[in-house]
Amino acid sequence: MKCPYCAGDMEQGVLESTVPINFLKEARFINKPKEGQGEFNLAHPPFGGCASVDAWVCRGCRKIVISY
Repeated sequence: MKCPYCAGDMEQGVLESTVPINFLKEARFINKPKEGQGEFNLAHPPFGGCASVDAWVCRGCRKIVISY
């Protein structure tokens, strides 16, 4: 995949976390999306596992692209 910012080559991988991966409007102490305000959960870890989402990284311009 080509980077949409610099047109460089991107590497495919995953973002991984032991806690839910959420899209939030701002960082806050409690990592819970406010769904009525456009925030949402990208991935929830299974019991004893890790949450993960497919991602592409551009090491040239330090951008990550994910699909949800």
